[in-house]
Amino acid sequence: MGAEELMEVTHDAGRARSLRRALDSLRAGPDPKLREMASAVLRGELTAQQAFTDREYTSALFAGAAEVRRAGERRSASDVDEAGARFAAWQRGRDAEDERERAEQEAARRNPGPRLLPKHRANPGA
Repeated sequence: MGAEELMEVTHDAGRARSLRRALDSLRAGPDPKLREMASAVLRGELTAQQAFTDREYTSALFAGAAEVRRAGERRSASDVDEAGARFAAWQRGRDAEDERERAEQEAARRNPGPRLLPKHRANPGA
């Protein structure tokens, strides 16, 4: 799935990057149904809208979310604090990565690279 297609779904570059990362995570995750769905979306065989409205795929997504909720309910206060600190560090890294990508895109827009001159101007003596 290309950046243009993700933008059509999210209407925002940051959200498009997040969706891409989520699909990459699902593609590498333990649930075979979610791996299948994410792979199909990333290959362009299935649109994100189709994937997120398909009964089997949404069922797998909700089952995973329920397990995460149950695991969260079993955590101690120190586990919650530790997870919060790890998430904050992860988020700082993600923010830095997003900022680097934005800077690279802006630099590419400002400096598209060498321009090719037409043959008659590139070699005036020929």
